[in-house]
Amino acid sequence: MEHQRVFDASTADIPRLLDSQVTEVFFVKSQITAIPEGVFNESAQLEKVEIMDTPLVSIEPGAFEGLVNLRQIEISNTPITYIPVGVFRGLGNLERLVLKHNKVRRLEKGLFDGLKNLNEIQLQINEIEYIEEGTFDDLESLTILHLAKNNLTTLSSSLFSNLKKLQILRLYENHLASLPEGILHNIPNLKDFNLEGNKITELSPSLFQHTAKLAKLYLDRNRLTGLPQGFFVGFPELKTLTLDKNELTSLPPVLFGEMPKLTELNFKENNLSSLPNGIFSALKKLKKLDLSRNNFETLSVEYFEGPEKLTELNLMNNRLKSLDAALFERLASLSTLRLANNNLQTLPEDIFTHLAKLTKVNLNGNPWNCNCKLIHLYQWMKANSDKIKSTSPEVCERPEDLKGQEIMSLTEDQLICRTHPPPTTTTTTTTTTTTRPTATKLRTTQTATTPSSTTAPTTTTATASTTTTCTTLPTTVVVVCTAVISSIVTGLICWWKNTRERRNLGRRISKNSVLNNEIQLSYQ
Repeated sequence: MEHQRVFDASTADIPRLLDSQVTEVFFVKSQITAIPEGVFNESAQLEKVEIMDTPLVSIEPGAFEGLVNLRQIEISNTPITYIPVGVFRGLGNLERLVLKHNKVRRLEKGLFDGLKNLNEIQLQINEIEYIEEGTFDDLESLTILHLAKNNLTTLSSSLFSNLKKLQILRLYENHLASLPEGILHNIPNLKDFNLEGNKITELSPSLFQHTAKLAKLYLDRNRLTGLPQGFFVGFPELKTLTLDKNELTSLPPVLFGEMPKLTELNFKENNLSSLPNGIFSALKKLKKLDLSRNNFETLSVEYFEGPEKLTELNLMNNRLKSLDAALFERLASLSTLRLANNNLQTLPEDIFTHLAKLTKVNLNGNPWNCNCKLIHLYQWMKANSDKIKSTSPEVCERPEDLKGQEIMSLTEDQLICRTHPPPTTTTTTTTTTTTRPTATKLRTTQTATTPSSTTAPTTTTATASTTTTCTTLPTTVVVVCTAVISSIVTGLICWWKNTRERRNLGRRISKNSVLNNEIQLSYQ
């Protein structure tokens, strides 16, 4: 186009004279390192000047003098660290100023003076550490101020006090630990406030004095541990509210007022383990609620009073152990329910009864106990397999013989509750017969050895049987059972010793009898 002129890598200096038809000039990846004072004096027709991806390190005061028709300036992606006061002098018609993605470290009072028609400043992705008080005071038409992704740690309470028309204020991804009292009190038209990605630990109860027009509020990725009572009361236009990735441990009993336009609410990645009953009762239009990655072990039915039009509920990555059968009975519009990665072992029989519109549910990542108590969930999963949208299959954690198996691959008769057999008592009766020794050696020996050869196998069998029975019993019974075994073993040892002694005695008596017979025969 004739009214545009582009200068590329072959350009090392800004030309002082441009064709009178050129109203927009672009220096893209050129070799320009400086913008001298008055360099555009002879190009008063220019309306747009953009300098991008150049090695620019210096801009002199008065660099844009004479450009009375200039509407837009962009200087981006350069190594420049400092912009002196006076650079934008005489640019009363300037409407948009983009100074993003440079290395600017500070902004001084007077830098933007005289820019009465400026409605947008973009200063994001610099290295700004300090903004002098009064820097923005002359910007009475400013509606957009972008200061994100800098190194700001503190702000003056009056820094934005003259920005009566400001609608969008972006401070995200700085290093702010707090906001001074009154910093937003003179911004009655604020619609979009982004504070995400800072180090904010608490918010003043009176932070917002003008909430009638605020539509977007981003507070995620800070270090908030709590919120003031009634903090979100009086936000009739609020559509977006993010509170995820903070360190919230609790919420006040009353936090929200009526928000007829709020449809999404995000509390993901906090440290919440409980909520006040009815906390969401004023949020009648809420459609999406994210409570994932918190520390909930259980949930109350009263938590979900109010948001009757909720269509999506995310409860993933908590510590939920059990759910009440009536937990979702007020959420008839729910279509998506995420329960993955909790500690659920089973679910109540009628938990999905009231969810006629449910089309998507995630259940994977739970330690399911695949016994008879899971039958109702198993039957529901089989009948509604098209609604299960888990990223991985639901598998059994217990019992041991089903561990790792997919629930959907089981048959219903595998879901059993194992019962332990009643405790049994095994009585072992040992009968010992004492035989008097006779004159016949052979008979005495046979009688003495008989108990040893016939009773020992019986003892082994009885002990093994009793041990097997005990291992299947409860702990208290096992203790008793072990004591019984101990007594039996002790008795057997005593019996064995007595038997051995009797046997030896029998042998000695037999030998004596033979000897006596021999002596008698010798006398005869």
